[in-house]
Amino acid sequence: MTATGAAPGKVILFGEHAVVHGQPAIACTLSDRGVASTCTADPDGPRLDMPEWGQSVRPATTDRAVEAVPRAFALALAFVGLPAEARLRVTVEGNLPPSVGMGSSAAFSVALLRGLAAFAQRPLTEADLLEGGTQLEGVFHGDPSGLDHTTVALGGCVYFRRAGSDQDKVVRRIALPAPVHLAMGVTARAGNTRQLVARLKTRAADAPRAFAPVFDAIGALAGEGERALEAGDWARLGVLFDVNHGLVNALGVSTLACELMVDRARAAGALGAKLTGAGGGGAVIAVCEDATHARAVAAALDGLPEVRAFATTLQA
Repeated sequence: MTATGAAPGKVILFGEHAVVHGQPAIACTLSDRGVASTCTADPDGPRLDMPEWGQSVRPATTDRAVEAVPRAFALALAFVGLPAEARLRVTVEGNLPPSVGMGSSAAFSVALLRGLAAFAQRPLTEADLLEGGTQLEGVFHGDPSGLDHTTVALGGCVYFRRAGSDQDKVVRRIALPAPVHLAMGVTARAGNTRQLVARLKTRAADAPRAFAPVFDAIGALAGEGERALEAGDWARLGVLFDVNHGLVNALGVSTLACELMVDRARAAGALGAKLTGAGGGGAVIAVCEDATHARAVAAALDGLPEVRAFATTLQA
């Protein structure tokens, strides 16, 4: 028996870090970047192979001392009702670089759950998938906002706000009237999302009156961004990208590599550019007029040292 599952990568358009502090955010999945899982019967299983990410693991306990991927594998098996000794092999492959702010752990979690559920012949509702994604993302990030796996599970462009409880959470899809063309630059990252979020939380707690207005301003941009996206006003979207980048830079999560990518994208004619994700390096997105323009901006980014760049589109 063979079963498969898939999930797209994502980028955050507005709301990095502020979403953890109760502000709204907007994220969108990518049309051509993601991962897929293939589950096959194997008497030597269970085994999880991730050739692009250089891992081959068996499920492990939920002990925090154990590496994240084996723990997530164990949780996923249990969540879909498969035994810990299930005789299967899962291969996860794709074109999504890990740990750069493109939702690799969320895409991994959703694709894994979908593949295992299909293998177990257990249909997953949307609520099931979101709950399973919450559990697996908790392994990778501790107390994630929920933005990444919610966006990846639902697909398309999503407005998200995490309030005091799940009952107060706001999640809605944003309809895009036309494709949004992006150029992306990716570089090495210093630290993981959990570390970067924790570091900023500590800084914000030490100086709440300095940081609270910045979080509020980032949150306000999400509303403006939603209107620009729905109107198909990419020039306006670019201006908002630039403002959002300045605010996340003020939070202290940008790096020299990110600043160089943003500067190069703007010099190449991008309508606007910003860091996407937790920062510390990682990825920068630049909104462009069309596909040809996106390829030109990506080529300009590719000229920077240790930067990989490509053109992509947001998934409607």
